[in-house]
Amino acid sequence: MLPQSFLKIVKKYTEPTELTPAILREFVEKVVVHAPDRSSGHRVQRIDVHYTFIGEIDLSPEYSKYEKETTA
Repeated sequence: MLPQSFLKIVKKYTEPTELTPAILREFVEKVVVHAPDRSSGHRVQRIDVHYTFIGEIDLSPEYSKYEKETTA
């Protein structure tokens, strides 16, 4: 179950017309930018977004699928 404070923030921004710094500050706890990796011959850089009350959502399987489709 989601904390009540998270639901309060979501209700506050049910229909935003633009993504503002204030909205980002409320929903994103931190962003971690890793060093670039060039071992594959291409520059790849991992970025982790940690959301408030939710934590990090790992999107690497989707990224790997996208990467294979675009390089094939």
